This record gives sequence, structure tokens and C-alpha cells, in this order.
Amino acid sequence: MGRCPLIRKRRYYVRAALRGIAGAQIVSTMALAALLLAMGLSSNRGALRADLESAAGRMLWVFLPYAALVLANLALRLVPSTDIRSATSVLMLGPLTAIRPLVMIAGVVAGLSASRLLETRMLGGLILVLMLSLEFFLNRRAGAAQAAAIRQLI
Repeated sequence: MGRCPLIRKRRYYVRAALRGIAGAQIVSTMALAALLLAMGLSSNRGALRADLESAAGRMLWVFLPYAALVLANLALRLVPSTDIRSATSVLMLGPLTAIRPLVMIAGVVAGLSASRLLETRMLGGLILVLMLSLEFFLNRRAGAAQAAAIRQLI
């Protein structure tokens, strides 16, 4: 979402969240279309399904601990202390946001590491590219929105 210099930030953050949700839906639809295409063209759907499930299980070993760490830090923000909320932002949520692309790469690499089928590797690579592209696009969009908000103030 980026930073916003405005005092009343709700509209800015709601719009940014909606852009993120819309982007995630577009990327998810593209990933689903690729999955359906791969399944439709596969000569052995059962083996592909098993390989995809196995890869997804390995990805969870990376993604679940990361998600748990993020959720634990978000839960700490419920404590009515400005110091604790600030500390979670600076010490945990900021760094966790910064390493998110590395976590995406590590999760997909872990998932595909023992994959037997080319289709699984291609789907994993495509989904990684889609996730990183969405991250890049939303970050660029947030930077442009932040610059526009600052221009309005000057």
C-alpha cells in the first residue's frame, strides 16, 4: 500500500486494498486457467494431480511458518500500546514485507525440488512469475499514488 502523507488515510488504504484484491483475483484466474489447460492437455491426469499435490505440500513448509509469523505480529498489534504496535511494524512487519519475494521464491523452489513432471515445474514457474509480477505492479502503483498524494500537498 505504501505510505500516505494525508491525515485522513482511510480512503487511500481502502482503495489500495481493493487494488490488491482485484490484482490477486486476476492473477488467480490466470493461474487457474493455466492449471485447467495443463490438466486438459495432460496424458496422465492422475500423475499430474499427485505431483501437484506433493509440490503444494512441500510449499506449505515454507509458506505456513511465514504466514504464522505475520499473523502473530498482527495479533500483537491488538495490544493497546503504541510502543508495541510501533515495535512490531519496525522490527517484524517491515522486514517480513521486505523478504516476501524471497519467501515466494523459496516456497516455489521447495515445492518443485522433488517434482517429477515438467508440467508441475512449468505451472510452478508460471505462478511464481505471476506472484512476483503482481508484487512489482502493486508496488509501482503504490509508489505512483504516494507521489501523487505528496504533489497534492505541495
